Amino acid sequence: MKRSLDLDETLAADVEQAAALVHEKPATVMRLAIRAGLPSVVSRFQAQRPEGYFAECYPLPDDRLRLEDAMSGAGTGSS
Repeated sequence: MKRSLDLDETLAADVEQAAALVHEKPATVMRLAIRAGLPSVVSRFQAQRPEGYFAECYPLPDDRLRLEDAMSGAGTGSS
């Protein structure tokens, strides 16, 4: 699928410099940049997951929970 893209002079110069650096065509550099940056653009507009969303996927063993309870009640040892 062919698309056209308007670039300002600064961005066009950055694309040319990157293309020269990686020895690729400017179109290839732009495709790579879009693929690398697209997930971050999409994630900015997705709703945040609620607190503890994946908690049931990674349950803690009972001994770990007992240890954490004991450690939270323990003092630091300094007086």
